[in-house]
Amino acid sequence: MINNDIESQRKNIAGLVERRRVKEAIDCLRKLSVEAANGSIMDKIDMVEQSYRYMLQYAADGVADPARDDIYEDIVSKIKEIAEMLVNEIEAKTSHKLYYSTLRMLRMYPAELDAMITRYREADDAVRVYGELPESEREHEKTVVLQENKENAANLIFKKVWTMYPAVQPDVDKIRGLLCDTTLPESLKQQIVAAVMMNLLEHYSEPLLLLLVDSYLSVGGDLALKALCCVLLVMYKYRGQIGDSGKLRSRMSELADDSRACADIMMIFLQFIRSRTTERITKKVQTELVPKLMKLKPELRNKLHGMDIDEDPEAMAANPDWQEMLDKSGITAKMMELNKMQMEGGDVFLSSFAKLKSFSFFNDIANWFVPFSMDSSVVARVLRNSKGRLMEMVDGSGVFCDSDKYSFVLSLAGLPEDRRMAVLGQFDEQSGAMAEMAKSELSDPEKDRENTLNKFVQNLYRFFNLFPCRSEFYNVFACTLNLIEVPFVGDILSDSSNLKLIAEFYFKQELYSDAAILFSKLEHMSESGADLYQKLGFCYERMKDYRKAVANYERVDLINPDDLWTLKRLASCRRAAGEIREALDCYKRIEALQPDNTTVANNIGNCLLELGMVKEALKYYFKVDYLSGNSVKTMRPIAWCSFLDGNYAQSLEYYGKIMALKPSPDDYINSAHVRLAAGNVKEAVDDYRKAAADEGINKVAATVEADTEYLLAAGVDKMLIYLILDKLRYDCHP
Repeated sequence: MINNDIESQRKNIAGLVERRRVKEAIDCLRKLSVEAANGSIMDKIDMVEQSYRYMLQYAADGVADPARDDIYEDIVSKIKEIAEMLVNEIEAKTSHKLYYSTLRMLRMYPAELDAMITRYREADDAVRVYGELPESEREHEKTVVLQENKENAANLIFKKVWTMYPAVQPDVDKIRGLLCDTTLPESLKQQIVAAVMMNLLEHYSEPLLLLLVDSYLSVGGDLALKALCCVLLVMYKYRGQIGDSGKLRSRMSELADDSRACADIMMIFLQFIRSRTTERITKKVQTELVPKLMKLKPELRNKLHGMDIDEDPEAMAANPDWQEMLDKSGITAKMMELNKMQMEGGDVFLSSFAKLKSFSFFNDIANWFVPFSMDSSVVARVLRNSKGRLMEMVDGSGVFCDSDKYSFVLSLAGLPEDRRMAVLGQFDEQSGAMAEMAKSELSDPEKDRENTLNKFVQNLYRFFNLFPCRSEFYNVFACTLNLIEVPFVGDILSDSSNLKLIAEFYFKQELYSDAAILFSKLEHMSESGADLYQKLGFCYERMKDYRKAVANYERVDLINPDDLWTLKRLASCRRAAGEIREALDCYKRIEALQPDNTTVANNIGNCLLELGMVKEALKYYFKVDYLSGNSVKTMRPIAWCSFLDGNYAQSLEYYGKIMALKPSPDDYINSAHVRLAAGNVKEAVDDYRKAAADEGINKVAATVEADTEYLLAAGVDKMLIYLILDKLRYDCHP
């Protein structure tokens, strides 16, 4: 049976029980069970059918049963659960997905979780005992091999927990015991928590979800915070089906009564929101910063040409010419912007480390959830002969997530040993000083918790977006991850103070559609005011819903009539909405408050021009040109308006000034228009030809055709326009 048929059968069974056709659903289970060929599941079907037959008989006999509805719902729930189990069994035999290939591997070499834990403890003891020997008696390779044995045992536990389905109560209790076992290291517990989350994202299991909630309430520390993060991711995926769970409601009510838990849920939600900006930050690095750096390379080479290679590096770094280049190119501003994003928890390193996830280490799913450790066999092999201060600094800096730390180590492993040692040696002294500086800083427990969570979310983001088999998994980060939509969690977050904080965070992260929804909600909760309407207007403006933006800016204008920021936004949105006359009125009000503002004067000129009031527009463009000091930017509208006004001499005078400075292809085209209107056909053709040399004849022809109405209004013969364009097509290459 192919996967599409399996999924069709599953949906058919779910549809039948929703339509209260339970007998037919049970018949479908029996047909599906033939493919699964699993005796224990067939027994479950028999038990469910027997319970249902008893219920039907009691109902037909007229026996009153106050628990009938609960029993019926339990039967329906069991039918859905059995359908999931059957699908899992069939796919375990045929599917090429990593989940099922891992399940088949574990079934080939069956072992209980208890046995795996015993093997892990033995490997851990071997590492500890060997590490207690004097250094002179220890061999590096044996140390690494023993550590690898321990890591392999942990990875096997991860895969066992991940593929444990259905999760029966004894297995759930075993996992609960492991998470509370003080003799097991935190690193293994974190892998187990991650494995439980991955299990739940494959198949919903209320006992496993409750286990994660209980772990948050009992284990404490970083593990508790990560467990809660996993809980919320799972609850978001299954938000449509968990609302009726009485047990989950009870557990979540405990969290709602705990101020620490409420604060943690809010902190996690804000991290989820922040993760949605990762793609934008990555794009900013790749499309804005990197291209600018690439363009700067030749100039840097010119600056370095002839420089003494033995010159003091510190003096080179302080070269003011270099800083000037960075400032002029905009790189300094971009770097400062990215640094600010990083300080605020933004994920600025994804673009750098995404290319370093191709190492074989990252082919194993368990390795994406291994906390970074200086004792790791990966680190031990790379830093064999190094004091490792650099890695100590990287490990303790809080800047990189675990996945990126492993990427960094593996990238060093790719270098020849002498080169690798040289790189580590260069950083050794500086990193040691930075590590000492970090130790001297006062620790902030709340900031540390937030940073721990931030790096955990970044780790998860990398797995779901960079893992080689990522398409096989439900990508939680491809969704909006709006926890307000999640049953029980939404109740914790939905008071006005929380909604305001979330809305402001959405706004700060430039997620304007989400911010607008919450600001609108706050408006109906009597939280309205000028500040809220300003932000709501700005959200709609960025969403290009200019009518709604205008409506909100108008509300602010009623409250604060002469607020300059609001008036400027209102004018801009009215113009964008096509309300040119209303926009002009706004700009005139702004002009009364700022009579020498060149931007306002220019916008008034633009509005007047759009309204066909050319002479009035010219007056404002002259004002802008006078106040700005005769730049190309301010001369262009004067030249164009003079053309529209029929003053060709004045227009050509200004185009002449523009040509002497920094003309664009459009300047040559517009100058040609004027010359054509003035009867100077030969000069017009020369200007069109100059534009075509830069833009190509096709773009020039398209522009001329778009401007035909202006040429006809100036008295240019239509046939002449066509003839000139064909002349240019002969003379110029496309």
